[in-house]
Amino acid sequence: MNDDRTTVLVVDDELPIRQELRLFAWEKHGTEWIGEAENGEEALRLCRCLAPDIVITDITMPVMNGLELFRSLKAELPHVQVILLTCHSDFAYAKEAVKLGAVEYLVKVAMDDRDLEAALRLAKAAVHREKSLRLGAAERGRRLASERLLALSRQPHDDGELTAWLEAAFRTSLPLRLAALHAETRKEGRLIVHHALEDELSSQERLKPFSWVPADNGVYVLAFRAGYGDPPALRRELDTLIEALYRALDRKLSFLSGACRLYGVIGEPIGRCEEFADRYRGACEKPDAAFYESACRVFEAPSGGSSPLDETDADEMSAKLRKARWNRDQLAETIRGAFVPWADGRRFAPEELRLFVADWLRDWRREQAVQGVKERKASSRVAEALTLDELAEAFAHAIESPDRVRKCRKEITDAKAYIEANLEKPITLNAVSREVGLSPHYVSRLFREETGVPFNDFVTGKRVEKATALLLQTSLKVYEVAQQVGIPSYRYFAAVFREWTGAAPTELRTADQHGKGG
Repeated sequence: MNDDRTTVLVVDDELPIRQELRLFAWEKHGTEWIGEAENGEEALRLCRCLAPDIVITDITMPVMNGLELFRSLKAELPHVQVILLTCHSDFAYAKEAVKLGAVEYLVKVAMDDRDLEAALRLAKAAVHREKSLRLGAAERGRRLASERLLALSRQPHDDGELTAWLEAAFRTSLPLRLAALHAETRKEGRLIVHHALEDELSSQERLKPFSWVPADNGVYVLAFRAGYGDPPALRRELDTLIEALYRALDRKLSFLSGACRLYGVIGEPIGRCEEFADRYRGACEKPDAAFYESACRVFEAPSGGSSPLDETDADEMSAKLRKARWNRDQLAETIRGAFVPWADGRRFAPEELRLFVADWLRDWRREQAVQGVKERKASSRVAEALTLDELAEAFAHAIESPDRVRKCRKEITDAKAYIEANLEKPITLNAVSREVGLSPHYVSRLFREETGVPFNDFVTGKRVEKATALLLQTSLKVYEVAQQVGIPSYRYFAAVFREWTGAAPTELRTADQHGKGG
């Protein structure tokens, strides 16, 4: 998805209106439909969670009407732009709302796509103006705060200087706890992922009790306000924040699905100014536990030191591996069955463990007279492994025989089965990776290697395959087929279907019927 795309929430108590708007070509107009509600109260809850850019709402609704929703949004989320849907009798209210700041009002009975397109253009322009002003000022402030933070963590400073900085950057004071959000990404897509994360952090900052500044490449320092000084509360807040960030990445960067691993580190309490630098660095350092506990999202600093991988430990594992060195498949099983628990039980320093694997592979290849491009790629994967799971899979994958490698691993077989069983639902790499117990980074890589196609292409191909069967074998309407394969936008579905098959859905069905008639 394009990072400039604006998000839209639709609110109307009439199901047919919501269904009609659901089928509008949002993508074509640089927007994304992210949800719907049937009254203002439900919509306000969704807005607090999803922070949409634009809300399109009916005026006359039960529970909370559109004008009440509009006033609540102006008070709580003033950046949200509102388009009103009215009946003739609502004109006076709609005109008053426009005076108060609503973007436009549309008459439902007379509204067509051109009217909605024009209103969206006005709303998007307002969104971009407001966002540019807000982000411009915020980015300048964060950049200055980040520079000062770095200086405060490295140079002597007086208490007044730190107190003033905390108030200016975080709107808080001592005592406090800092937390750090760590975003681990591959080189490809790193800049766009970090930009999307920072944009979402800014959105969440308006809804949650924290302030943030960038600390280092891919590390963001968070200060939570009063009431969130104890680890259990911070853990809950960080876990909720990380889930929201994952959802935002899935929504905004579906073409880079799984391109980022997120986790938080809760720093030690800071009661005195002289403790600040050490406690700040402790939160910003990557804990070794993050290498071993790939499913964990929140760690506490200090999380416990790692053990040195000494010669005795290395010889112990080498002896086990060498017993199976002449049988590739057996050796790969040894890596998965013995290497992983050995490393996990002793918690060696991750870099030392990577070096052990790289050295062992080099010696094994020399002994086996193995060389080539595949081996060079495997060495790179070992060096880049972010977790023990990734390291073990890279180690085993470098060794397995070609016949074994060509067979889909169980995790990828399970992933394919999950995708095919859930085509009507939103399917993201993060969701699938959690289902099969591997990190998104590694699932993405293995998927391409073992199926021959990228993850997103596989999902789309399966959706088109199921849609083709439904079009030919059922009497479902085309928009019903689109919904059953997880593409609720009729127009987007038609475009994807034509791109993959060379024919529109209706053309395929018509051709099949003519063929049967002939």
